[in-house]
Amino acid sequence: MRLKPLASLSAILLLSGCSLLQQPPREVEIITKPVKLDIVQPTMPRPLDLKEPKWYVVSDRKIPKEDRTYLDKFIEEIKKKHGGDVVFVAMTVADYELMAYNTQEIKRYVSQLGEVVVYYRNVTTNDKPAETEVE
Repeated sequence: MRLKPLASLSAILLLSGCSLLQQPPREVEIITKPVKLDIVQPTMPRPLDLKEPKWYVVSDRKIPKEDRTYLDKFIEEIKKKHGGDVVFVAMTVADYELMAYNTQEIKRYVSQLGEVVVYYRNVTTNDKPAETEVE
C-alpha cells in the first residue's frame, strides 16, 4: 500500500520537477547585419572590330575630254585589278537609306545593352565604376 502514494508522488515530481527549477526565459536579441554577396561578374564583351568596306559610286556620264563613260573606266579598272572578273551588286538609294537606318539601330541597341551590363556590374560590385566602350 505504501507503493501507491510513493509512485504517485514520484510521478508528480517527475512531471513537474523541471518546471519548478526553471529560470524565466531570456529576451531574444535580433541583430541585422548586411551580408556581402559574391556575384560572379560576366566578362565585358570585347569592343567591336568593324572593317570599312569600299563603296564605288559610278555613273554613266561621259568623262570630259574622253570618249568613254565613268562606268566604262570603272569596269576596265576592276578587270585589271581582278583578272577580268566583274560582278555587280546593286541597290536603290531608298534601300541604301534603309540599310543606313538599320545600322544606326544596331549601334543604338548595342550601346543600350552595354549600358545595362555596366549598370548591373556597378550595382553588384564595390569596385570602381565600369564604363562602356561602345560609342
